[in-house]
Amino acid sequence: MDKIIIKGLQAKCVIGDYEWERKHLQKVFFDLEVEGDFGDACKKDVLSEASLDYNRLAKEVLIFVEKSSYHLIETLAEAVAQLALRKFPVEAIRVRLTKPAAIKAAEAAIIEIYREND
Repeated sequence: MDKIIIKGLQAKCVIGDYEWERKHLQKVFFDLEVEGDFGDACKKDVLSEASLDYNRLAKEVLIFVEKSSYHLIETLAEAVAQLALRKFPVEAIRVRLTKPAAIKAAEAAIIEIYREND
């Protein structure tokens, strides 16, 4: 199994359950680890339908997240995972979502999920 990692993808969205959180866009960061068979891309050195266009994946995630409005980081992470599994040639994805402004006395709140294609 091969893995491609996108680290530190930054977006702004409405995220949180408290009233003050829903009034302003907040920064969130994503680390995406996608798994699949990228052997064909390794051999041919050509972007094809069988390879992962990670630039397109990042753009689609950003567009989706910036239009979204969720109360929980868990739900947003799940939605991003399902988007990737549905639209891209990947077998599995690990989504790590970091919300820096979640807790005043902490650096961040982080959720990490792992999902596989059926």
